[in-house]
Amino acid sequence: MKKIIILFWSAFLILNLTSGLSVDSVTVDTVSPGEEGVIKVNLDNDGNRDIDFLSFSLKFPNSGIIPWGSSEAFINTLKEDEEETIAFKFRVGNDLPVGTYSLSYSMTYEENNDEREQSGTIGVIVSAEPEIEIIADTQNAIIGLQETLNLRVVNKGLADARFVYLFIESEDITLLSENSEYIGTIDSDDFETSSFEVIYNRKFPLISVRVTYKDFNNKEQEITKSISLRAYTSDEAIEKGILKKNNVPLYVGIVLLLVILWIVYRTLRRRHKNKN
Repeated sequence: MKKIIILFWSAFLILNLTSGLSVDSVTVDTVSPGEEGVIKVNLDNDGNRDIDFLSFSLKFPNSGIIPWGSSEAFINTLKEDEEETIAFKFRVGNDLPVGTYSLSYSMTYEENNDEREQSGTIGVIVSAEPEIEIIADTQNAIIGLQETLNLRVVNKGLADARFVYLFIESEDITLLSENSEYIGTIDSDDFETSSFEVIYNRKFPLISVRVTYKDFNNKEQEITKSISLRAYTSDEAIEKGILKKNNVPLYVGIVLLLVILWIVYRTLRRRHKNKN
């Protein structure tokens, strides 16, 4: 009988010490560096007593994520079997790297004239996407000659592009090297250059460049761009000073002509002497 009384009393104490207040749900906007977002916290009182003088406070880190307004909310009374949603605005710094960050929170309140406290953490996802641009440099290409085609892959986005591959295809050029290259990671606000040895077969070759990479969420992304290039004929290259005119055949021809004239002159002179 004593055991039953003790168990009953223990259960009664647990029910009295256990609070009916809980954080039912949390929704947080996913933001990019430089943007604002909202954190919504749904508080639920599923106990059999009212909650009084409820204070909910968010603790922001020293930098990177800052409150955009108040970081604390007050509820005078949250009656039993009621719920209420509180919201906090925040802003992410322009230079904050993408990733997941934790914000601590604490709740203080009175329940049945007892002061109580709860704490926990809320996750904030700072996300961004790479922004890829492809730039081609033909370096004054000449049709029929071996040239170097440089392809610059620029990441103008706020997130790194990882596992980057570059592929090139075209019927207007002859590739003397592999048609693909593994670049790796291109950091935000950075670029990498891939070089291909090629021969241009026409004046306005069209190439197709494909870049694949993984974004912040580890998802495979792909972009394809058609790029029109410019190649010059030998005559055009000489006119523009890209290619120096080869005068060796002219010089060889002049020397040969002089030699022939000398031989003809000597032959005619000997005949003239023989006649005399």
